[in-house]
This record gives sequence, structure tokens and C-alpha cells, in this order.
Amino acid sequence: MCSFAATATGTIDVRGTVYNIDTVFHAKVGPGTTQTQLRLVSSSNALDVFYLTIDKTHPGVSIRSVCATDRVAGTARTSAMAASKTKPGVAYFAGVNADFFTTSGNATNGTSKVGSPTTSCTVDREIYKTSNSQYQFSVDLDGVARICRLNYYTGTATIGEKVTLFKGVNVASPSNGITIYTPRYWGSTNQTSYSGSCSEVTARLADDSDPFYAGGKFRLVVTGNPASDGDTTIPDDGYVIHGRGTSTTGCNTGALDFVSALKPGDVVEFDNIILTPDNERIYPATIVSGNPKNVGGGETLDTEGERGDASARHPRTNIGFSADGNTIIMMVIDGRSSSSVGVATSMSADIMRYAGAYESVNLDGGGSSTLYTQALGVRNNCSDGNERAVGNAVFAVLEAPEDDQIAEIAFADYVKRMPAFGKYTPVIYGYNKHGKLIDTDVKDFVLSSEAGDIVDDGHSLVAKNSGTFALYATCGDIRASIPVTVNTLTEVTPVYSSVLINSKRRWQVQLQSPVDRVMMPVAAESFDWTSDNTDVVTIDENGVVSGISEGTATVTGVNGDVVCSVKVEVQIPYGERIPVTFTSDSPWRTTLSSVKDVTMTPSERGFEIAYTMSSTRGPAINIYPEVVLYSLPEAVRMHLAPGHPAIKDISLYLKFNNQEREMYKKVTVSAASETDETQLVFKIDDYIDTSDIGIYPVTLYRIAITPSGKTSTPYTLPVTELSAQYDPATLGIDDPVADSNADNGGDCAPEYFTTQGVRVGSLNPAPGLYIVRRGPTAEKVLIK
Repeated sequence: MCSFAATATGTIDVRGTVYNIDTVFHAKVGPGTTQTQLRLVSSSNALDVFYLTIDKTHPGVSIRSVCATDRVAGTARTSAMAASKTKPGVAYFAGVNADFFTTSGNATNGTSKVGSPTTSCTVDREIYKTSNSQYQFSVDLDGVARICRLNYYTGTATIGEKVTLFKGVNVASPSNGITIYTPRYWGSTNQTSYSGSCSEVTARLADDSDPFYAGGKFRLVVTGNPASDGDTTIPDDGYVIHGRGTSTTGCNTGALDFVSALKPGDVVEFDNIILTPDNERIYPATIVSGNPKNVGGGETLDTEGERGDASARHPRTNIGFSADGNTIIMMVIDGRSSSSVGVATSMSADIMRYAGAYESVNLDGGGSSTLYTQALGVRNNCSDGNERAVGNAVFAVLEAPEDDQIAEIAFADYVKRMPAFGKYTPVIYGYNKHGKLIDTDVKDFVLSSEAGDIVDDGHSLVAKNSGTFALYATCGDIRASIPVTVNTLTEVTPVYSSVLINSKRRWQVQLQSPVDRVMMPVAAESFDWTSDNTDVVTIDENGVVSGISEGTATVTGVNGDVVCSVKVEVQIPYGERIPVTFTSDSPWRTTLSSVKDVTMTPSERGFEIAYTMSSTRGPAINIYPEVVLYSLPEAVRMHLAPGHPAIKDISLYLKFNNQEREMYKKVTVSAASETDETQLVFKIDDYIDTSDIGIYPVTLYRIAITPSGKTSTPYTLPVTELSAQYDPATLGIDDPVADSNADNGGDCAPEYFTTQGVRVGSLNPAPGLYIVRRGPTAEKVLIK
């Protein structure tokens, strides 16, 4: 197996452009297999590179292809193919998408051709399709890998003294030769363009024959009489022998005459000869195809004229092998994004060579490019935005007994750089005795190192000493290590310079420091902390903040000459549901589609919207409150009055403080009840991880309503409540509550807030303002 070529940093020359290299990830992901992720950055663009190196000599490991539906046609995601083929004792644990494939069209019998490899493919020694065009990556029965153009045109079919050429399987009829069509094909031979000039018979494998394997010999028994329409139905348990052409070059009988003379019961002997360009006969177990070949003999080949887009920058998938032939390299380079612009085929060749390839071929790319591992999922960023269904794929496969016992552990990081007082909680991988990755988050481990203190029950390192040290993880009697380099702490910034909390949620300050252009966490426990207003916010020795009362404070941490501060605002909700309201003086913005005559009227806890549908095609009412919700809500509630008009669905868009774009959830609105409100609840944790304090404050950005009904009919939709909902444990209900005399100057005057939670105070609130008296009833009052 080739050694890992990349270090944490370095450079690579890609067709004259020098890229700086950052190794983002490098870890063992299976037996004899590592996965590496590189970030390549030049002065003008960047590339994200993902590749596998597979030691195919590792016990139990082989390289196998899969067609999506176990037929020539059909598509599935690369990850789905791996899952469908994995079974007890056999794991398709890592791989990439493979051949270019047909993307449209039907066979003559109506069967879809989509997903059919454009050239050759062999799966587990069974030929799915042959072709003399393009290049084939193959692995033979002896495990020898090759990339070359294979020749299928010298095989023979023999009966008695008659011999003719056998040229293909499940492929458009080659001239002057026999083609065999199998049940993997499109259901019928689909060669109607040769009707009247071809001959076809059905057949089955002879009882005493060897299997129909790539490169082998086998015998077929004829089961039907010859037909010449070129569209014979393929038996589910048999084959069709198709012959075309009268040339006797290379044989003594033309293929058309050979098949025309066959009759039921005849036995035809086939020799499926497959030759390399050096006329070496091979017996392939696996074949996938691509074009162009871009690395040969360890050199980058000039490929820009071989295919129309070979010189264009796209996502690319490549497969190749090392000079000794023992290491298979599967690579995906992302493209079509600002993060990774993609490469031409010759550019990918330079990167394949960097990874150790001596020979390489370009496979299907673009949105098809996918690198998958069983334990970690899809590793690259597919340019479609998600994993595309493709025709076939090629995998590293482990055959070994099932075993769920951890026999080896390793750090998910191969090396670590961190600042002094940085905190590192590693992810530990667990492997069974066969090398299969069976646990991507081992919990039962303890760290040890001279680099600093071990905290969190042995699971984290807080660095103290500058220099390079070994960090050990021990799980029972199993041990792993990585080098850890600790840099002097010179710069620290908070992850969030300001945060919003309530009186119940405690939050530990999050700090970070740059290391090799990457921000690394720094332990808040390593700083001395103070609050400038302990009536509002307190902070303990571990940097954990607690809200005491409403207001704002600044907490400051000091470690030697390094100082950092965080502004903390405390908001305590005054009731379990705080209405989100607007006034006629400040209407919310709306956009409409196929809807007219829209008016909105405020109500006590919501609003009414009147509208008329001008068309039933795509009606939509978009309302933009753009209101910042108070404190840390659990959900947003929307209630519709009994008997409301028909609504298809409502989507609620929320904007979170640390997200660039709003996020939405859509709910279908059931038929209105005549007696009960329709209650819609949009839970915040259905949108986003609420453990991240940086998501707050939350903005109610947009309400998208899809109405239903008739055109030219006026409708009124009463929204009886639009409110933010809070956990009762977070409510500020322990203030003094006014007695019956309080409003008349009693001893215990109440505090008042607007419906958005802003403090008004107890003295003479402005007339015309809706306010809320905080207390157990969270009473809402209109000042007159």
C-alpha cells in the first residue's frame, strides 16, 4: 500500500498552477483503506479533493462493481448500491460512482434505457455489457488491475465444423459477428434496425456447461427457431444468440448464416476471448469504463482533445492504481461551486499522481461524482446539492465474518495542532480484527499526554505546554496515538461576541484561537472571569454564565496578556405565550401571487387577512413580519379561527442570528373545524439545533400561506393567535404582583412591558399602547 503522500501543508503543481495543500482529513476507513481530504488553494481558485487508497492485497478485500438495479439499465445512488449489496459477511465499505451512462430513451418494448453504461461493465465475473470503445479499468481473477482498451472481437462460436466470431454481449450488434443478449439487458434484443438482415434464436446454458463468465468458455443449448425481426424477447432464464453479417474473415462461416442454421437442441460452444492491447488474454472479475485515460506509466497524459469537455473544469471522478499494482486509488474532485471550481481531466491526473497513481482513467463526473464510505457516508459535496442516482459504481469490498468487537482504535485526526490552553476532545474510531470501521465515536477511552491537563473524565486535553507531544488514547488494553503540537497563545476571540440568554439557561463562554488558518477551541476554564454587572449576569470560574435579571452585562476573561469580552443580554419572558402583533400604523410587508384585494387588520393576539383569489394557479400570500422574537422561544404558534376558509398549507420562515439565510417548515392545514381552532405549532428545534446559543435572537421573518378556493370570491382568514411560546420554567413570574389597590397607587405597583417584552415601567404608560402586566396571569391591557 502506498504511503500517505500529504502532510498538513505543502504544495502541488497542477498543470502549471501551484496550489497550497491543507490536509483536512486523513484516517483509516476500512481494512487496508484510508480516506483523505485535501484543500488546495492557489492565488485564483481552490479545489476540494477526496480520495481513497485501498490495499487490494489486504486479506478479504476485493474491488467490485455494482449496477444499480442488477440489470444493465436503472439508476440508484452510490450509497444505496453499497447498502443493497452489503449483507452479513460481505461489506461494500467504500467506493465511487463509475461509468458514463445513458440518460434518456426507451427500448423497442418500452423498457427504459436510463442508467445503461455507455461501454463495458462486468460485475462479479458476469458480463453486463461489452464495448471496444473507451478505456476499461479491470481487475482479473488473479487480482491484477489494468487500464486499457480491451478487445472483445476475437471470441468464437462453434458448432461442429462451423466457426464464427463472437464479438459482444448486451451491445448494439457489431457487424460480422455473434452478439449474446442476457436477462440483464432491456428485455428484448432491440436491434430492429437490422430486421431482415440478422438472425436470432433463444438459448439456455447447457446443464454441463461452465458458467457464462467474462473471458471464459461456456455452452448454450438452442431452445427456439431462428427469427429475423431483430427484437426477440430474452427468456428470464436464458439468452438470445444474435448473428449479423456474412464475412468469413477470421472464421469459416458468416455470423448470419451460422445463426440461421441453428435449430432447437443444437449446442453451441462459445469462447469469450478478451484481449489487452498486448494480445494478453485476461479473465476479468470487475470492469468499469471511462475516458480519457489521463495517467500512463506515472506520467500525466495530454487528454484535452479526447472528449468535448476534457479541457473544461468540472467535478471529476478518477480511478487508478500504484506502480506495483497493489493500491487502488479512487478520487473525487468537487467542482461547479465557489468553494471548489473543478478540474480538467489532465489536472485531475496531476492530483491522482500526487496520491500515488501510476495509471488512471477519468470516470463519469459532474453531478454524478460521489465518494462514499460505509462508516462516514458521502464524503464530498455533490454539485447537484445532493447525491445523484447513477448507473453503476465501484467499491472496495470486505468478505469476513461479522464481528462487533473493537480490536483497534485510532484518532479521527491523524495529527493535531492547537493553541496553548486550547481544548481538544478527539473523536476515536473503533475497528474490528478484520480492519472494518465499526464505531465512529468510541466513548470508552481515556487520554494521556504531557501536553497539558486531561479533563472531562479523561476525554479532553487542555494544552498547557508549548511544543510537540504524543497524545495517547487507551481503550482497555488497546492504545492509539497522534502527535499534538501546542503553539503559544497570542490571540483569542469569542465564538460569539454577544449572546442572548434567559434566567434559566446557563452557558459556557466559547473561545477560539487561529492555528494554521483554522480556528481552534480554547478552554474558557483557563481564564479568570468577571462580570461588570452581577445584578444581571454572573460568571463562575469555568466561564459559565447565568442570567439573574433582565438587562445587559459584559463578561471579561483574562489569561496573562490575553483579554477577551462577551456582551450578554438577559431577556426573561413574561408569559408562556407572547403575542406577535402589528399596528395599522406599521403594517407588515406582503407579496402576492394570484391573489388581490388584500387587507390586514390587527386583532388582540393576531390579525385578520381579507383577500380575493384572482386565479387558482399558484396562489400565494407572503407576509413579512420581520419581528425579532423575545428571549429564547420554544416554538411559534399560529391559530386559525373555527370555520376558516380553505388553506392548503402554511410555511413559517425563521431567521436565526448565526445563519445567513432564513429556514422554513411547511405544514398542511387540515379542514377547518366549525367549533375548534386550527392550531399550528412550529417548534424551534425542528428547524435547528437549539443547543447552540448563537442562533438567538430568532426573527419571525415570513409567513407563506397557500390559499384554496374559488376565484372572484372574497375570503377572510382570522388568525386568532400568532405568538412565541416559552418553557414555563423560563418565565419571570416571581416579581411582586399588584393587589387590587396597586393600580391606584398601592404599595406593590406592577411593572409593565410592551407585547414584545420591552420594559415600560409602572408610572403612567402612554395612552394607546398595548402593555402587559407581568405576573402569573401575564395580563394584557390597553392603556386608554
